[in-house]
Amino acid sequence: MSGARRGTWLLALGLGSSLAPALAAGQVRSRGAAYALPSAAADTTRAKSNGGSASSGGAAEGAVVRGYLSSWGLPPLPGNFSFSDSGLVFRSTSGSLSARAATVSLAYVDDENGRAHYIFRIDSGVFETETPGALLEVATHPRWLEQQPSGDGTAARKSAGAEPGVLLQAARDIGSSGYADSLYRLFGQPRAPIGLIGRRGRAAGRLGEYIASRDSLALDPGHMTGVAQLRHALAHELGHRWQLKAKAQLAALWSGVPAIRDPKRYGYDDRSEHQAEAVAFAVNFLQTTATARPAMAASSLSLLEHYELLVPGTTTIARYLLLQPVYRRHPLRPFLASGRLTYALEK
Repeated sequence: MSGARRGTWLLALGLGSSLAPALAAGQVRSRGAAYALPSAAADTTRAKSNGGSASSGGAAEGAVVRGYLSSWGLPPLPGNFSFSDSGLVFRSTSGSLSARAATVSLAYVDDENGRAHYIFRIDSGVFETETPGALLEVATHPRWLEQQPSGDGTAARKSAGAEPGVLLQAARDIGSSGYADSLYRLFGQPRAPIGLIGRRGRAAGRLGEYIASRDSLALDPGHMTGVAQLRHALAHELGHRWQLKAKAQLAALWSGVPAIRDPKRYGYDDRSEHQAEAVAFAVNFLQTTATARPAMAASSLSLLEHYELLVPGTTTIARYLLLQPVYRRHPLRPFLASGRLTYALEK
């Protein structure tokens, strides 16, 4: 793939996009497991004013709510929602994500470790916070939000019209990357080269699929908006491969792991998809914290709590992966792999 064509694909794929498409739960069949893409409208709709407090806007404007945003099923990013005359805007702490929200609703409250975690549906994602403040008020009385400019909405799937050859090269590029090599060392490498989702799979909205009978993996970069989504899909599908190759081992690891609570979260009420998503979350967490200094262990492990809240089992899988040679130098290995988690958090 020439540098020009590669650059064209990266722009089309939307490396700078703030949101990524959803991965809806599929079923494990004899042919393998697959991601499917639901409609954004199924997740939440813009709340309508029911005559709520007219003063809610004044309370909201200028407020800042700290928490963690999980866009379209991807792992959560820490950051802040701010309320201003431009609307409700999220900016991640790292600066990698910026998005304006048009819809807010309270999904549920999760009492974890004696603390209340408020889970809001924000457009096609969820935002988790322990201090909801003005966000709770706006979700209850949305008049202020209705008066603001429309949100950015979901990122367009800009590369859907790209040539099949370009998309296949994109899929094979991620499959031959250093990131993929680390996954193969953990979960093994499929016999067949990575391919593209077929016509039927595309019609069903699938983004990734592992076909056990052929030990092959297919992706659909044309309906993803960023490399983060592509990496996540690869880890998830290789997680399915690991499920089939190490059933007894994974069953032992999974003992006592609670189910996903959120009915709209990928993997809800489907153990196989839940496990594969925990694999993808765990890999993302270990990659995200790979360069953290030892002094940052407490904040890194606190981040893991928020991954675990959305996809239970992430911590279990991360502990296991840290015992593998590929992560022998990971800065969190002394804490997670040796049971020093509580000590690190107390520090």
